[in-house]
Amino acid sequence: MLLASLMAVPAFATTVPTFTLSASSNQLQYVMPQGTIFNGTIATTGSVQFWLSAPNYAEIVNLGIIDQTTSFSFVAPQNGTYTMNFENDMSNSVQVTFSYVTNPVIPGSNNSGISESYLLITIIIAVLGSFLIIFVLNRKSKTSPSGVRKMAPSNPSLHF
Repeated sequence: MLLASLMAVPAFATTVPTFTLSASSNQLQYVMPQGTIFNGTIATTGSVQFWLSAPNYAEIVNLGIIDQTTSFSFVAPQNGTYTMNFENDMSNSVQVTFSYVTNPVIPGSNNSGISESYLLITIIIAVLGSFLIIFVLNRKSKTSPSGVRKMAPSNPSLHF
């Protein structure tokens, strides 16, 4: 029942490791099917320019200059690779943290490569396996060393 309820969750939040921009730019790319709902959040320690391009290179989101934290969302108009562009024209270093939620879940090209769904399933299996091992060990400890269960002595007067 618990496993079924956890599998029903359609989307997971993903945070890309924080990166630094110092008079430079950075791009993050994600392959998405048409109709994917993408909700992103950007947090910075300074001013960063942000825009997003569709697979046909058309700019579909332009947040301009971000000073602290902002959010955006869009629905992918076509299948393909979407590019998130971050740029810092100043000489000072700026830390950028980018997180997102998609529906349906897309593989994160900037993650460790392990889907959150598979990680969750692995943890659940490990916990259930641990309980099973503990149960088996407890059952074995109730048997005698020869492997035969200890039984109450029988009444000799009942033998024929």
